[in-house]
Amino acid sequence: MPTHNRAEDLRLTLESLCEQTLSADQYEVVVADDGSHDETRAVVHSFARRLRLKYLFQEDLGARPTQVRDNGVTRVRNAGARLAAAPLLVFLDCATLAGPELLTAHLLAHTPPTVPGTAIAGYVYGYPPRKVDDPDYSLAGLAEAVRTLTPRQVADRYRDEPRFRDPRHGEFEKVGFDLGNRIFPAELFWSSNCSVPAVDFWAVGGFDEDFRGWGLDDVDLGYRLARNGTAIQLSLDAWAIESPHERDGAVNFAGLLRNAQRFFGKYRFAEPALELGWLVMQSPDEPALSTLETLNRQVADWTRQCAGLTVATELEAAFESIPPDARVAVFGAGAVVPDLRQSCVLADFDRQVVDRLAADGPGKHHDVRHNVGIHTGLPDGAVDTVVITSRLDGLWGTFGPAILAEARRIGTRDSVLTADR
Repeated sequence: MPTHNRAEDLRLTLESLCEQTLSADQYEVVVADDGSHDETRAVVHSFARRLRLKYLFQEDLGARPTQVRDNGVTRVRNAGARLAAAPLLVFLDCATLAGPELLTAHLLAHTPPTVPGTAIAGYVYGYPPRKVDDPDYSLAGLAEAVRTLTPRQVADRYRDEPRFRDPRHGEFEKVGFDLGNRIFPAELFWSSNCSVPAVDFWAVGGFDEDFRGWGLDDVDLGYRLARNGTAIQLSLDAWAIESPHERDGAVNFAGLLRNAQRFFGKYRFAEPALELGWLVMQSPDEPALSTLETLNRQVADWTRQCAGLTVATELEAAFESIPPDARVAVFGAGAVVPDLRQSCVLADFDRQVVDRLAADGPGKHHDVRHNVGIHTGLPDGAVDTVVITSRLDGLWGTFGPAILAEARRIGTRDSVLTADR
């Protein structure tokens, strides 16, 4: 549990961890302090006889040259995880009060906890879906309730209030509360309440410490876990309550945008889900959780519809007008590529098509990418001409402008459209 200058919130969270249904000898609590200057250390020590505690203090790095405070949260989380002796790691934010069955539920979701393969997103009541100063956000009496009632009593009082629900609740509901039915479950993997076997956590290197400020460091961890074969699932029984506290929405959103650059750039837009995530982040408004999954499903549906559609004839016709020395990228290449005169960038949104191109046939001589064409990860002016095939017809209504913008960004000549749109 990371913390910074929130001694009273920390006290409430530690109190909730004293009331777990899991026997106290079956878990330890590691408090990772990112340079607090308040009574945090004293609060931790006051629980020494009630919890098996470890306390880690790291120096506060303060403000960076950007004037955005480096809260060191990824670094301190990793440092805390290194102190943990158990094979199962549960991450909980400070000011997040654990429901009495939280640790039992996380433990039961990993059976046994030494077996890798699953990461659990726990349910979080009370997390603000909007800025704290938004009049539609406030729940009358919630701040007082979390300080005077048990987490169970708070949950019972507010459970039927829509604003008390986890802001991910609607997305959970759409997939029957089974994140295995979601195309991009990492988007809903939040470090405020989650668990992962230590072996899986360290297999992907833990949290990326190059993230700074608020946002996406946990999604990034979930994405790397999923890429490494760890399934992300939900536990409604492993619930917690986020206690109300002040947030600077403008600073947080700025941090989110900054971390988005880090997140998408590090993977070089290696798959359509990342292209779509990047597109969503370009919105001037804070993106809704539903947006990315909706776009992912549109691409998935079209991928099934056009399975087997080849565009070799289109490509042959297009390349008749392209100089033999031109650098070319093809969006929607398909699995059957004619014998082209030059090496090209071949992009397609179908994973099976990409794997086939990369493994054998003409594609093995090309730069093969798993992309729609919304953002290829190529530098500006990387090619002379971009060929856009009819395999993108079913996506054109939604993504056409973004695909054209990308073609113009990476191309130095006019793009060639091979289908009449």
